[in-house]
Amino acid sequence: MEEKIKKMNSLLSKCYIVFWLLPILIVILGECNWIPTGNNAADVRATYYYEVVGILLTAALVPVSLKLFHWTMVKKIDTLSFPEALRKYGIISILRIGLLALVVVFNFLAYYLALSTTCILCSCIGLVASLFCIPSDRRLREELHITTDTK
Repeated sequence: MEEKIKKMNSLLSKCYIVFWLLPILIVILGECNWIPTGNNAADVRATYYYEVVGILLTAALVPVSLKLFHWTMVKKIDTLSFPEALRKYGIISILRIGLLALVVVFNFLAYYLALSTTCILCSCIGLVASLFCIPSDRRLREELHITTDTK
């Protein structure tokens, strides 16, 4: 059991690190002009579309990633046996980070393509929301209701 918990924590930690490396990589590529910076800045229509899609992604996926996780934990995972609950917990956690990554990556790319500060704001919202998803051993044990016997 402890081995499986450590493996799951390791996997979730790696996913979280990759989540934070993606925006850093995009910023580096954008600042080195490997992403066509400002190509659509003069096109008002394209900038508008980038902003609308970025706002809609942020408004839809951030609450879904945070609240849907809790709802799934309460309704579905709490009723399963330990191995199945741990597996589903991992899937839902990775899905949650993936949804937030979609928000952050799209908005950072949209910022560099259209130079829209609205997209940077939406990216920051996604990054801040990810701080509620930091994986840890203690968090996993609390959410799966695993007690540790310290005797």
